[in-house]
Amino acid sequence: MSDRSVERRHFMAALGTLVAGASLPTGSQAASLPPRTALSRSAGELRDTYDVVVVGSGYGGAVMAARLATGRRLCVLERGKEWAPGDFAVGLADTLAQFRSSAKPDGLFDYRIGATVDVLSGNGIGGTSLINCGVVLAPDRDVFNRWPQAIQVAYASGAMDAYETRVRTMLGVDSVVEGDALRKNWFHLSSAKARQRRGIAVTPRAMPIAVNLRRYRDAPNAQGVWQAACTGCGDCVTGCRVGAKNTLDVNYLPLARSAGAEIFSRMEVDWIERLPDGRWRLHVLYRADGGATVQRQVIAASVVLAAGSPGSTGILLRSRARGLALSPALGTRFSTNGDLLGLAYNTAIQTNVMGFGTAPAPFGEARVGPTITTAADYRKPGTALEQRFLIQDAAIPSALVDALRVSLPLAAGLMPEFAATQRIARDATARRTDGALNHSMVYLGIGHDSAGGRVELDSAGNPRVVWPGLAKEPFVARMRAEMTQLSQGFNGKFTDSPRTSPIFGGAMTTVHPLGGCPMADRVEDGVVNADGQVFNPHGGAQAVYAGLRVIDGAIAPASIGANPLLTIAALAERAADHYRL
Repeated sequence: MSDRSVERRHFMAALGTLVAGASLPTGSQAASLPPRTALSRSAGELRDTYDVVVVGSGYGGAVMAARLATGRRLCVLERGKEWAPGDFAVGLADTLAQFRSSAKPDGLFDYRIGATVDVLSGNGIGGTSLINCGVVLAPDRDVFNRWPQAIQVAYASGAMDAYETRVRTMLGVDSVVEGDALRKNWFHLSSAKARQRRGIAVTPRAMPIAVNLRRYRDAPNAQGVWQAACTGCGDCVTGCRVGAKNTLDVNYLPLARSAGAEIFSRMEVDWIERLPDGRWRLHVLYRADGGATVQRQVIAASVVLAAGSPGSTGILLRSRARGLALSPALGTRFSTNGDLLGLAYNTAIQTNVMGFGTAPAPFGEARVGPTITTAADYRKPGTALEQRFLIQDAAIPSALVDALRVSLPLAAGLMPEFAATQRIARDATARRTDGALNHSMVYLGIGHDSAGGRVELDSAGNPRVVWPGLAKEPFVARMRAEMTQLSQGFNGKFTDSPRTSPIFGGAMTTVHPLGGCPMADRVEDGVVNADGQVFNPHGGAQAVYAGLRVIDGAIAPASIGANPLLTIAALAERAADHYRL
């Protein structure tokens, strides 16, 4: 019997052991939950002065707001709008209409197109948590050996373990298990085990995810927000219409509001300036729904920039252009976190990767599951950090299914096997679970790049990433080669993300932008110190501005090699504990 036959037999045997009564609910219809209490206030309630202004409501900003609000006059300024579960996209046209642009500044998807790298992040109350896969994964500890000394000590001493535990508790972390009977999960686990049998140092792992799989079933969570249990619809990355995803607007941000934080949406901070008395003036653009842009100003004793890597870096670049003295390292050390998207197209195994949202599940597909559930982990201790990586499974959101089932045959090219050709033909006629797309596996690779990108302002004052040599970084070829091997295990064909094709511009895509305001021990090397305080180059090597911090992915000085939300949130928990005006 051939190795490939053995692998298929292992896979089918494992799949056959799964029980029919899986613990993820069957079906896809969202429960009729009570309307959520709005987090954001009317723009007319914005005060002229605050003790603390937090700019952005992603993992850094939400944590800081929740921990600092008690006993302080604190507000959160978020440039996007507040989203309810029923507001998220249904279908391709609706999804495309929710991309952020100058004509649609409150669009959910902030997709910044670059010459060599595109950057995707979320736009709304809750930041990128609204559209990410919610993987709450700790990086290898030696990742931090090149970070500031205080961060190295915090991880080596175990102090960061407590902050990570705090984050996991707040985000309600859970994992998919064998009894959940997800085909894509078992496909990826079996592929990784097959590589193990060939002597490859890889470990299949279930991923900890911030998704309400079982805990709350049409009931209020720990912060009083009603949630439904996950239906396994596969639409995590276009916004959870079920109300099951543990986004920041159901945990940290409600905690911040209950502690007194005032949260405002559609407020974009353009730049900041330091006043003679040491306070900070924020120049804000308020965009009412369908209305004109109104300029506002807010004065604060303390400012926390948490607008994400491009966002926080852009604010400081515009502020420097208006006279604020900042480190020469501003805009440097941008990292994609070693992100690489790929696809095992048209394999011999039905994988059930086609999301169906709140529509009925297609015949033959009981559930997809959360977007990411498992990983092939190549982070072997003792190997060089640059050689370690993860390859995670993923799903195709329902909005993209029809577009991909038609376009992928062109990107993948000919497949000689008759069965594979039949599956492609089925996809050409209709959305079918026995077609080529539903016999595919989506891969998200995460590894280590050189952090050689640079964030600059374009002619309109918007941040853009410049990185001519990104596609030639070693992590790209390394992960493509392994994705190819995983794809071939079940007769699939590895296909790059369409965006990397020269036909579509030849750019890579990152969903984990890091850097631009890197942390360091000296102003010559970084923009902020280990607590996120912004260096003042007019002082000594370690002098900082009172009351100005950056607390988000922008402060990472290098790739993390894992989904970064846990690291960002844990660093924010630490920064809040270390907070002094």
